[in-house]
Amino acid sequence: MKQRVSFLGLLLGVAIFTVSCSPTSKVNETSNVVETTNVASDNKAPVLSNELFKIDMPQRFDGLYDTEVNEHTINIYDKESKEKGNPGWVFGIQAFENANDYSGGPTEKVGELTLNSGKVYDIIISYPTESQFGFSNDGTILEMPEKYKSMYDARYEIAGTTCGNNGEKVSVGAGTKGENLYKDVLDKHLTAIKEGWDATKLESENMSTMYNIISTSNDSLSKVGYCYKDINIDGIEELLIGEIGDGEYQGIVYDIYTMVDRKVAHVASGWDRNRYFILDGGLIRNEYSNGANESGVNIYNLTSNSTELFLQIAYKYDGYTDEKNPWFKSYDVEHYESITEEEYNEFEERFGKKAQIDYKSFSTLN
Repeated sequence: MKQRVSFLGLLLGVAIFTVSCSPTSKVNETSNVVETTNVASDNKAPVLSNELFKIDMPQRFDGLYDTEVNEHTINIYDKESKEKGNPGWVFGIQAFENANDYSGGPTEKVGELTLNSGKVYDIIISYPTESQFGFSNDGTILEMPEKYKSMYDARYEIAGTTCGNNGEKVSVGAGTKGENLYKDVLDKHLTAIKEGWDATKLESENMSTMYNIISTSNDSLSKVGYCYKDINIDGIEELLIGEIGDGEYQGIVYDIYTMVDRKVAHVASGWDRNRYFILDGGLIRNEYSNGANESGVNIYNLTSNSTELFLQIAYKYDGYTDEKNPWFKSYDVEHYESITEEEYNEFEERFGKKAQIDYKSFSTLN
C-alpha cells in the first residue's frame, strides 16, 4: 500500500484560480543540485525555471534552499539539512503530459498547464518517502527542522506561482475538484432515480441496483447523496454516491468514481449485502455476507490514475468451512488461513473505524 511517512502530515485542499504568466527570459538547463540565484530584482521573488515552466520562491526563503532542475522538474532542498549530511529534499514541482508517468508514487496533482500548442500537463507536487533530515540513535525520525517545515508548509503557495515559459496560463486546481469533473455522472444518477430504472438497466450502466429500491420510496431523491473526497490522496477528488442513512447505513457508498487519464471512470458498485465504506486515511472497506454463517471484510486502497482496488487484507467469519474455528484472513482472497477470534477482533478494531461522509442530497440537484 502506498503510504506517506508521518512527517509529511495530511494534505490540504487547493482552491481553483488562474495565474497569468509572462515569458521567462532565461531557462536553467542544469540538472545538478545548485545554490539558488535570485534572477529577479531586489524587490521581487527569485524565479526558478526549467525548459517547460517557472516558479517564484518567496523572498523569505532566500539563502535557505538549494535546487535541482531538469526538463520537467524543480526540486527544492533544505540547505541546512544537506549541510549536515542528510538528503534535505523538501518537495518537487513537476509537469507531466501523461498521468501514468507519475501515478503510484507520493504525488499530489495541484493543477494543469496548457501550452500554446494545446498540450496539457498535470502540475504535481512530489514528496519524499523517507526522512530527509536524519534519525536519532534509536532509529526514530528527528524532529522536522524549522526551516525545512517552513518551506514544506509553503508548497501550495509556491506551486501556485507556476507559469509556462511562453506566456501560458496555469489553472491551479484544474482537473482535481469533483464539482468540475462529475456533473454528467450526477445527472445520469438523478435521471435513474427519478425514472426508477430497473436492476437490469442499472447494471448495464455500471450503477448500483440499490437505486431501483430507493426510487420506489417517498421522497427518494432526499435519500441518496453525493460527496467529493480524495480517498487515495493524489490530489484528485473521487465521487462517492450512497444512501443518506444512520446506524449500519451511515456512510454507506453504492458507487465510486475516479479520474483515469483525465476521464471519468467507474470503480465499484455495492448493494445491501456487498457494501462499501471509506475509512479514515483513505482505505476502502468492503463488507459482504453470504448467509448466516459467512460474512467478511476486504480492505482496499484505490490505485492512482486507475480503477484498480488493491487488496491490503481480507478477513472473514466462515462457519461453513470450520464451525469450531470460523475466523480466517487472506492477502489475495484466494487462499485463507485460520486465525484466532482475538486476531479477528484486532483486525476489526483496526479497520472498523469508518470515515464521516457528509453526503449532499440529490434533491439539491433537481
